[in-house]
Amino acid sequence: MGTDSGTHGARLVELDALRGLAALAVTLFHVTSRYDVVYGHNGTPLFGVPWGHFGVQLFFAISGFVIFMTLRRTKRPMDFAVSRFSRLYPAYWAAILVTTLAMLPGELPELSRPAWVIGANLTMVHGLFDIPSVDEVYWTLLVELAFYGCMFALYMARQLDRIELILFGWIGLKWVWAATALAGIELPYRIGLLLIQTYVPFFAIGILAYRFHAGDRAFRQILPPLVFALATIAALDGTPHLVVGLVAAAALFGIARRGLKLLHIAPLAWLGTISYTLYLVHENIGWTVIHRLERAGVDTNASIAAALVVVLAVASAITYAVERPAMRAIRRLYASGGRASIDRA
Repeated sequence: MGTDSGTHGARLVELDALRGLAALAVTLFHVTSRYDVVYGHNGTPLFGVPWGHFGVQLFFAISGFVIFMTLRRTKRPMDFAVSRFSRLYPAYWAAILVTTLAMLPGELPELSRPAWVIGANLTMVHGLFDIPSVDEVYWTLLVELAFYGCMFALYMARQLDRIELILFGWIGLKWVWAATALAGIELPYRIGLLLIQTYVPFFAIGILAYRFHAGDRAFRQILPPLVFALATIAALDGTPHLVVGLVAAAALFGIARRGLKLLHIAPLAWLGTISYTLYLVHENIGWTVIHRLERAGVDTNASIAAALVVVLAVASAITYAVERPAMRAIRRLYASGGRASIDRA
């Protein structure tokens, strides 16, 4: 994410730290609880993180905040496109390459993918055509791209200042899909995916937090759509999702209002820096490390610890050797064409 000077910059560091915590939660979920369900650990892990997958919903809420902020600062449509491409694709392609190479020894053959699937994955929209992912965690990237597309459409239509009103209708789509499903009517899956109707309440939480943070709206003005978003989550997704929504709202509005100094910790800042690549590489590679070590007789907890070390190292390598240099190079090349510089976001 981008950084500004002053208080805005400090608060964006907190957003990065929050994103790092979300990535860590998802990673711990996969190497402890999820691995145990799919393959079964040889021993008993010291701990499990069965709730860690909810870090994805926290990611979505953070994206709502960051993407609205990015579009608010965007002067030209192409600025946004270059910003998102340079942020997402180089690291993603590197993650596909590293994950594919890690699967070649055939430790977990069911996780390997044929060449045509790997090629389709390079687009990041393969899920729209029901093509398997190189790593199953990639499914969220299509949701993110769909959100970017919806927000970009609102930006082009100059409707961002009406976002609170729009959110009522957008969140309402989730009720439409739920009501038609109860009636035995199946609405087009891909349209629902492109409109992100399943997850839009979480993105809405982030959007509204940013509106409050930027001083665009008083809290009383954003409270109605915020309540609608949380009520929708409670009614249609259930209590665990509501808890995540409340935590996301508390964290993001805390950052928006005064900041959360408890997030100003160096390890969290580092986790935030590598959070995207950690998310991309942790599952298949982590599972392969655990499986190989446990088969060799290594203690379960030592195997989990080794998997964490490996995926953190791989994520750091991709971040500093690929993601950041490529992002700088792409944006520098774009700026050299006479365009304005793009904030790192």
